[in-house]
Amino acid sequence: MITELQNQDPLNPMENDELIQQIGQIRSVGATEKLSETLDSVLLGQSIASATNLIGAEIDGLSDDNQKVTGVVERVSVADGRPKLHLDLNPRAKVADDEGSIEAGEYEYRVVWQSEKGALVGVDPLATDDGKSGTLKLTGEAQAVLISNLPASTSMKQVFRRKVGEDDFQLVGSLTDVKAATFLDTTSGEDLSDYVLSGAPQLLEPVRQFTVSLNKVSEIRPPE
Repeated sequence: MITELQNQDPLNPMENDELIQQIGQIRSVGATEKLSETLDSVLLGQSIASATNLIGAEIDGLSDDNQKVTGVVERVSVADGRPKLHLDLNPRAKVADDEGSIEAGEYEYRVVWQSEKGALVGVDPLATDDGKSGTLKLTGEAQAVLISNLPASTSMKQVFRRKVGEDDFQLVGSLTDVKAATFLDTTSGEDLSDYVLSGAPQLLEPVRQFTVSLNKVSEIRPPE
């Protein structure tokens, strides 16, 4: 409008009603932009408050790198105008909601891979807080087990399982993606591979960091 006023024909100036109409349009656009900025600020504030309220709660969700995660929210940050939930998680295994063919019983797991120096290393996703080996008991009908929060590795991960009381861990499956954090075990005992874990891997205590957006949270369990 200023450009038009500066360059208008003095012999044929802009009509007052036309000028008033343009001023009204400019005010409307300015008000809309200001309203949008205000709404964005309010929504961000509400999202941050919602995210902060989840600190200490256990959640299930999908991380920003597309991994299924389960764990306690440790802290919150803001990136690109959106709050992010941060989880520092140890590997774990639990009964999954998915259908599976694993028979009732008590099981142990090992997830192993080769280190950069060629040593056999791995994790026990059922390890207790004091570092001792743990077990998972399945009851009733055949089920599935979800192993999650696995660390990034330097080579392909192999997942082994054995029933408590048996001598050998048998191969369940592999994860060729070294960044993969989850594995779903649905295999019955009859269908396990004959390949068994040879040697005792050096068990690590890794903690993997994940970020989760609020809209990627599928379940929330508040702290007790």
